[in-house]
Amino acid sequence: MSQVATYMPAMRRHAGTQQNRPMTRFTDPRGSDDHDLAEQELDLRQLRHHTKNALQRIIAVFAEAPGLGDTPQGERIVQELEHRIGLSATISDALFGLTNAPGPMAERLRHLAGAVVDMMRDTDQVIRVGISIRGYCPANLREAVLRSAHELISNAVKHGMKGRTTGRIAVRLVSDDCRTTLTVLDNGWGFAGKLRAGEGLALARGLAARHDGSLSMDGDAGTVATLALPH
Repeated sequence: MSQVATYMPAMRRHAGTQQNRPMTRFTDPRGSDDHDLAEQELDLRQLRHHTKNALQRIIAVFAEAPGLGDTPQGERIVQELEHRIGLSATISDALFGLTNAPGPMAERLRHLAGAVVDMMRDTDQVIRVGISIRGYCPANLREAVLRSAHELISNAVKHGMKGRTTGRIAVRLVSDDCRTTLTVLDNGWGFAGKLRAGEGLALARGLAARHDGSLSMDGDAGTVATLALPH
């Protein structure tokens, strides 16, 4: 078993004077790592429990509010708020495991895409989303892929589908030996010339740069956003 020495200053009395002398403690780094992981898992469990309780209580407040659901309009508002809260939890789980531990990558991406479209669309919009996944996305790239997908799908709904009653979005994830590529396509308005980058695209570009990847945009026929991350 390998050991490392950790030096900590300690005040010791020697020959009538106080001197700072190093005190050596030997620790097993693997044991320390295991302890840290256990602490993190405990923190996540508590955060998930707290978030579930908070969301459930918010929904209960809507249901208990006197007179709020007594009219058709009020009832629709309550139902819409409950629905949006549930969608927000689904998105947070797919991205960060906020109320439930993250599942497999394919499941997370499908849940994320569906919930983002449903969250961002207008109540009278019909937007269909299709998911295609091929290959195995490396574990160290999954967070970047999911977080970028969140921003790109949100942009497709907010900007590409703005003012449209119907639309389609396709999300494709392909991993081969060299790279993982995420493509988000929509049949919306598209854009001409240089695209003005908002906060969402800036975040996606930052995630790409973190992994020495790239993000490209094409707006000739609808919008095609392509995130490429090398392995």
